[in-house]
Amino acid sequence: MFTRLLARGRLGAGSVVVLTGAVATGKTELLNALVEDAAATGAVVLTALASPAERDKPLALVRQFFRAPPLSGPEGDLAWRAAAGAAPAARTDTDEGPADQLSTSAVHDLWSVVDTLARRVPVVIGVDDLQFADVASLRCLAYFGGWLRASRVLMVVSENIGHVGTDARRASWHIDLLRQPHCHRIQVSPLSPQGVAELLETRLRRSVDAVPTARWHHVSGGNPLLLRALIEDAAAVAGQPTALPEPTALPEPTALPEPTGLPEPTEPEPAEPAELTELTELTGLAQVAEPVAGTAFGQAYLTCLHRGGPDLLQVARGLAILAESDSSASLRQLVDADEPTVERALDLLDRAGLLERAGLLGAGRFRHPAARAAVLAEMSPDERAHLHQQAARLLHIDGAPARTVAAHLIAAHRQPGPWAFAVLCRAIEEALDRDRHFAAGCLRLAHLACSDDVQRATVALLRLRIGSPGAEGDPLTSAEHQVAVQAALGGTNREIARILHITVSTVEQHLTRVYRKLGLKGRAGLRAAFTQFAREDPA
Repeated sequence: MFTRLLARGRLGAGSVVVLTGAVATGKTELLNALVEDAAATGAVVLTALASPAERDKPLALVRQFFRAPPLSGPEGDLAWRAAAGAAPAARTDTDEGPADQLSTSAVHDLWSVVDTLARRVPVVIGVDDLQFADVASLRCLAYFGGWLRASRVLMVVSENIGHVGTDARRASWHIDLLRQPHCHRIQVSPLSPQGVAELLETRLRRSVDAVPTARWHHVSGGNPLLLRALIEDAAAVAGQPTALPEPTALPEPTALPEPTGLPEPTEPEPAEPAELTELTELTGLAQVAEPVAGTAFGQAYLTCLHRGGPDLLQVARGLAILAESDSSASLRQLVDADEPTVERALDLLDRAGLLERAGLLGAGRFRHPAARAAVLAEMSPDERAHLHQQAARLLHIDGAPARTVAAHLIAAHRQPGPWAFAVLCRAIEEALDRDRHFAAGCLRLAHLACSDDVQRATVALLRLRIGSPGAEGDPLTSAEHQVAVQAALGGTNREIARILHITVSTVEQHLTRVYRKLGLKGRAGLRAAFTQFAREDPA
């Protein structure tokens, strides 16, 4: 497609090409490859990179086109210098409007300079990260796009779909231009499994058949930035740098209609002696098979989140806190966002290969534990604690298992509210037969949540059960537990019978079984356990 549009542009039929896609899917690499191809045919290339730091500076992007005259000669030099100074000279039609509004005549003067150049030689305008462009520059580009249809100018821009529609002031670019027939949108998607295989074969110097490419594709999601980070981590584990320089273009994304392929890899310089080359092939990257998600992968993942759009990082942090708690409703409440906002962020994370959706109603899951670990590590301890506490409360309201709720309370490392006492006790009961370490963590928090002697006696009894070798095989029944709590508080058999509305004989039978199950010699053991527990500092 691009070759055809470039040929038409030479004949005076210009076009606009918009490379759109999620964050880090290869838009910049593709843009660079296209403008380099155009330059190789003799076209003059005018490039600009939009920056978040300059999005509020009028014409910060357009000024980059006029940094230096593209052609030699006094006429071209004077015209270009005049264009460079024309933009700030006439801001608005009335000179009283906002600073980011140019007069129509000023915009037309800028276009005239570009059009005059195009009469001498084809011109290709390349703009990267358009979503960060200032409003005045967007107006200029939209104006250029409307006029270049009858000129020898081809405009190629890249934009992150995560930012589209988030700023009404920048909507004119899409409203005014993208509906035009000479404007072509190309969706850039993550690499296909075949694209991942090609890049791995080039960078790892191994046959595709020798590398589990499906696993590499799954972990990276086909995201080129994450894939390169995995290769960097693999090189670090192997103890050597990646073997080849960065290729000038990525394997063609699956959605592009006319793949141009990868440039031929450069053969590495042969080592001296020959045995050294064979040793390298047997030891370093040549031995790498499974992807290694390390420091580079974590940093690349965070980079994607920060550049992906205003809501991606917030939603990813919520997912990292919730972990396997696959509830979209809980996620929305945790990040304090409405359903459309969260669904859009989840869709963008999925389209960038940063997440895999878990069914129609599921929120989503990280493709590798290292991704979740990186997101959690970037958060402050206070922020993590607050979100874990919020998650515990939300999941409890949603009816999540006691163990799931308790896990968030433990991760928060904060004193739980009174509502958490019953949940923690249930979690201890469930964990006695399979995870006593987790039960002990719940016990500490349950002690912090105690509000009266009955609850303290309950926790003291649970501690006895955690320390009893036979507790998991012969647990206390609910009735036995109630009798034991009252006995620990110092109640006599008759008092316990009256409180629980049972007979004294039943109390005696329950206590006999409690002593046996907990390895105690009698009532004094229960009372001593409670007294000692009550004197301890729960912190």
